[in-house]
This record gives sequence, structure tokens and C-alpha cells, in this order.
Amino acid sequence: MSKESDWKLFSEKYNEWKERYVAARLEEYKALLADSDNSVDTFFALKDRIDNDLRSPVFRLPGRISRSDMYLNITALINHGIITPDDLSEFSDEVREMAQLVTPNEE
Repeated sequence: MSKESDWKLFSEKYNEWKERYVAARLEEYKALLADSDNSVDTFFALKDRIDNDLRSPVFRLPGRISRSDMYLNITALINHGIITPDDLSEFSDEVREMAQLVTPNEE
């Protein structure tokens, strides 16, 4: 079970991470629209991107938004590149160590 302080911090940070994810996607959508030559193709390309992005764990966490599923949810966010271990710098050593264990190696 996670510490209460980690759970409170996760509850706050999750919304920040979601906002950051959406802001980045919006920039990508703007670039797609700006580089558009064909309105119909661009429309469907944008629709496909949005549909795909809506399936991201940032919107569909594998666990409940609960203290008991916090580690599962952090793992999913890390594994999908939504957050990095650096985003967990304010969390306890226990959470940061877990994040290091589940972070994919870039080799």
C-alpha cells in the first residue's frame, strides 16, 4: 500500500500530467492542420490521431483512481511514455525506486 503523502501527490500530479499530455497532442494536431494539402485526408488523419490518443492510459488508467492502484497506474504512465522517473522526484524513495524498476531501458 502506498503512503498517504504519495497518494495525495499522485492525485495532484495526475491532472498536471494529463494537461501536459493534451497540450503536446494539441501542438501535434496544429502542425498536422498547418501542413495540410487535402482537407478530407487531413480531417480523417486528425480523427484517427484523436481516437488513438483517447485510448492512452492518461485517459484510461488500468486501475481505479485509488490509493491501492497508484503503483499500477504510475507503471502504465511510465511504460507509455506519458511520464518519466524525473516526474516522480517529489515522491517517496519507495515510489521512485519502483519507477526505476519499471522504466523501459533505452538501448
